[in-house]
Order: sequence, then structure tokens, then C-alpha cells
Amino acid sequence: MTSLSPQASLPTKTIESVLVYNLMRTHGVLAPLLDSDLRSSRLTAAQFNALWVLNSTGNDSLTMGELGKHLVVSKSNVTGLVDRLERGGWAVRCPGADRRAIRVKITEAGRTLLSDVAPSHAKLLVELTGALTVEEKIELTRLLTKLRRALRVHRKEGA
Repeated sequence: MTSLSPQASLPTKTIESVLVYNLMRTHGVLAPLLDSDLRSSRLTAAQFNALWVLNSTGNDSLTMGELGKHLVVSKSNVTGLVDRLERGGWAVRCPGADRRAIRVKITEAGRTLLSDVAPSHAKLLVELTGALTVEEKIELTRLLTKLRRALRVHRKEGA
């Protein structure tokens, strides 16, 4: 009977593991900086993102499911997120044509908050990504979008 040494069961350092851990570490550094910046406005990054998405619809609304697809939160967190947006007076739920589908719409207070917060937030994003050239930012965005789309397909196939 052969026994494996403890080191034999450890994964080898591959480009894939380095990539994934770098993505996770970058998120771990970025998320607190973004949250700290938005905290003075009583917003979390998820709330800011939701307001941004809702504002992009103009005067239209989105179903909870549609909003969830656009956000950087899980679908199960959308209800709580919308609850907090409603408590702040920044969004409202409204009935959809299909009574089972609840729709969400940004309020004028939400638009005002977003327009107040967005300029300083945009300035911070420029500062945080300043180590990259415009071309590198475009390429990184393209690659991350490609990876995210492939991961969505992988998640659907595994579900």
C-alpha cells in the first residue's frame, strides 16, 4: 500500500490557478475601496450598481429577474437589495403585465442620488485603474466579459 505525501495532494501552480486567484485577490482589494467611497452616500456598491442599471432603462422598469441578471449579486440577493433601495426611497416596485413578475423602477430621489454620487465615483474608478493604459483597460474588459459569458454558460450547464 502506497501513501501519498501531504505535498503530493496539493494542486500544482498552473496559469489557470494564478489567473483565478489574481481575479479573487483583485476583487478583494477593489471591493472595500468601492464600498468605502460609497458609504458616505449611504450606498453599497451593489446598491449603486442597481441604481445605475435602473437609470439606464430611462423611464422603463425591469423585472426582478432582469435586474438580477445585470447585477454583481446573486439572484437570491436581489429581493433584499430592492428592499433596501425602497427603504431609501431610491426605487419602487410596481406590478408587471404578468402579475407574477414584479417590476422595479428608479425614483427621482434615486436619480438625484446617482447624479450626485456618480462624478466622484467615476473619478475614483479612474484613479483605481490608473496603472493601466486605455488600450489595456479595453483589452481587460473584453477578456473579462468573454470569461464571464463562458462562466454563465458553464453554470447553466451544471445546474
